[in-house]
Amino acid sequence: MKRAALVLALALTPSVQAAPAPTVTAQDLFDEVVYQLASFYSGPSDVRASDLRRKYLPEVQKLCGGKPECAAEQAYGLIEQLLGDLKDAHTNFYTPSQLEEVGKLLLGEQGQRRTFGAVTEALGAGGRVVLEVLPGSAAERAGWKAGDVLRRVNGVALDGQAGQAALGRASARGTPARFEGTRQGKTMSTVLTAAPLQVTPVSLSLRPDGLAVLRLRHFNTPGVGQQVHDALRKVQAAGTKGVILDLRWNSGGRVEEFLLSAGAFTDPTPLFLKTRVDAAKIGYGAGRYLVNGKAQEQPRIKTPARYTGPLVVLVDGDTASSAEFLTRTLLGRPSTQVIGEATAGVGDTATRFIPLTDGSGLQLTFARMLDAGEQPLGTRITPQVGASVDLAGLTRTGRDSVVEQAATLLNR
Repeated sequence: MKRAALVLALALTPSVQAAPAPTVTAQDLFDEVVYQLASFYSGPSDVRASDLRRKYLPEVQKLCGGKPECAAEQAYGLIEQLLGDLKDAHTNFYTPSQLEEVGKLLLGEQGQRRTFGAVTEALGAGGRVVLEVLPGSAAERAGWKAGDVLRRVNGVALDGQAGQAALGRASARGTPARFEGTRQGKTMSTVLTAAPLQVTPVSLSLRPDGLAVLRLRHFNTPGVGQQVHDALRKVQAAGTKGVILDLRWNSGGRVEEFLLSAGAFTDPTPLFLKTRVDAAKIGYGAGRYLVNGKAQEQPRIKTPARYTGPLVVLVDGDTASSAEFLTRTLLGRPSTQVIGEATAGVGDTATRFIPLTDGSGLQLTFARMLDAGEQPLGTRITPQVGASVDLAGLTRTGRDSVVEQAATLLNR
């Protein structure tokens, strides 16, 4: 199923800041990208940097042939093609403005990209259904709810690629947009303006049946692990009888934040982060992030919590990277079940962002994640119980069938 998160989806590890941009030619940038791949790439692709250079060097020379000046941005499209040959979703090129946006979001700052703030999915009958409304968003302020059906924006039908393009235009403009649709069969019309949004990573809701739903959206920013521990402390204080941990649409983030979050549920088994030149053993202990058995000063958890009660973890095809690491860790925990759809299948690598000399940057797979025995991790996780959102039921009732299925398991 193809979903659209009307927010910038990012992943995967440390903070990044674009470097000041000196005068750099297209050839310079091309050479720099090839060097980074040759020196540090440690992903699943068997394509060699030297082969990529041989293939694309004539194209770079053709771009710049006979020109007295050939700026770096002339090579951007070619570099994207080159990286596409790797067929590695975790290795990507970012323009200077994109890298700046990523850097802000990884630091927990509000970016400049405008969004309506909803996760939606296409309906077979046309239009899009709202799966989630993000806290603090324009959609929340306008009163959108899960299950709302969006049919048109500014009079353009939200069907297929044309509808997606209309949605993108309405978001980018930052001017009032009129949405028409239905809520549980009744006509609705709202006007809202897309705005920058800092996506809240952790939300907690307590249900009338005594269960808690812990929504964990990403691990991108410092402090996610602390928020998980704080939320579970509230769960324990409330005396809830079970927790639903929702990792759907979680594209991953910082490895250290995943480990700190895992420590709120169990004692996570250490992992090995293996690069081309060395390997580091990473883990969790007593609220601390461990590297080769040594507790790091930061990040750390103030007053760690430990929830030991019944747990159901929700995953789907957009659950990726660090969210897959967490799911795999929790599979070995007592009184835990995983339900949903098979995950994205990128839960065996780690990436970092590398600023380039013209201010652009690379997201590069620099390490493989290995288990405690230094064996490769499986890439994809298949849930113990299969489940997918009943979109027809969601539009009729506003209730998420996967969450309700999890609640049924916990209420037995």
